[in-house]
Amino acid sequence: PAARAEAAGATPPDGAQFPLGVARGQVARTYIVAEAEDGLVIVDQHAAHERILYEQFMAEHERQIPAAQHTLEAQTVQLSPAEAQLLEANLDVLEGLGFVLEPFGPGAFVIRSVPAMLSERDPVQVIIEIVSDLEQGLKPGQQAIEDKIILRVCKQAAVKAGQVLSPEQMQGLIRQLERCQSPLTCPHGRPTMIHMSQDRLEREFG
Repeated sequence: PAARAEAAGATPPDGAQFPLGVARGQVARTYIVAEAEDGLVIVDQHAAHERILYEQFMAEHERQIPAAQHTLEAQTVQLSPAEAQLLEANLDVLEGLGFVLEPFGPGAFVIRSVPAMLSERDPVQVIIEIVSDLEQGLKPGQQAIEDKIILRVCKQAAVKAGQVLSPEQMQGLIRQLERCQSPLTCPHGRPTMIHMSQDRLEREFG
């Protein structure tokens, strides 16, 4: 997933031509500090990558482009009877999003494929967390179970807090965030960035 934050071209010599500027480093392996034309921008790498992946996934889904799939060696997830019934009721929705699962005895499912962006995640854990989300039902504003699953996929695929990123990955993530339609929040509504203007910095330092 971190590799998805790399594709953005060369870093420009002057950050002024980009709203979020040029990445200068990481704080606590969680926040990217960028130098913008007017002060600093601090980006939450996980929230920002969630937003990027969500908009990419939704754009492909709306154009009815099948989610790319990653073929796995057969892995089996074991669920309780209630969980298995819930998962089985949503197999068609999952398949439309890039998951292929087959019933394999009481409460068991073989995981045949998952969306490509989850290729580095534990597929069994992903399915367990999706089932947990399904058990909680829809939140206000969610129109379909599909939305809930997409949010889980993007959360699982996004770079994590505590993950070291290279300068190229940091810069790529910032460039992709700038291209998002809603760059200021992650799909769950958390802020992706904080802006500290030069005026504010000067006031703080007296």
